Amino acid sequence: MLIIKRFVPILGFFLSGCIVVPTYTGRVSLQPTNYSEQEVDITNVLLVGTGPIASRMFLDNLSSKMMETFKRKGVSSEFSYIGKVPQLANLKLDSLVTAPFDACLVFKASDDVYLNMTKVKYTGVAITGATVAGYGNQYKDKYTVSLYTKKEGMQLVWQGDLKVDFDLAEDSRYNQISNLIFKELSKKRILP
Repeated sequence: MLIIKRFVPILGFFLSGCIVVPTYTGRVSLQPTNYSEQEVDITNVLLVGTGPIASRMFLDNLSSKMMETFKRKGVSSEFSYIGKVPQLANLKLDSLVTAPFDACLVFKASDDVYLNMTKVKYTGVAITGATVAGYGNQYKDKYTVSLYTKKEGMQLVWQGDLKVDFDLAEDSRYNQISNLIFKELSKKRILP
């Protein structure tokens, strides 16, 4: 189904006698940077997002995908967006993470977010010489993703650098990012 959704615009251009060339391809990467060997038992996690408005759109979509996965794993979760926080500022997580939560997964956005609401995704040239374009919403940012546990205060359990560069409307990218994060947390035996 995903393949059909992705190639329907291209197929339409092709059938109308157009040659279609993608001009923008999205990318996502997650690089683990730090993790602890300690045993972690997580039953309730608070997802915390920081960043400008463009980050809010991205984090709302990503957190809903992650909350679905947490639910399937038997972990309850909630999302809280706290706005733009300077990159060098420390978050006061103790004030955010209240009684029901035993862990906190923080998405801290960098200061160099990029959003282009009129990015050309496809260019088509018809047999007649007419040019057509398909537009998308290119979102580009870097996040430091950190998992803290309330065991002995807020202690860092896992951390990674997440880089995103894709169309905000591509639902499959949120699944991809969520899967990357859960794969890393499972690999380190933080989550089942």
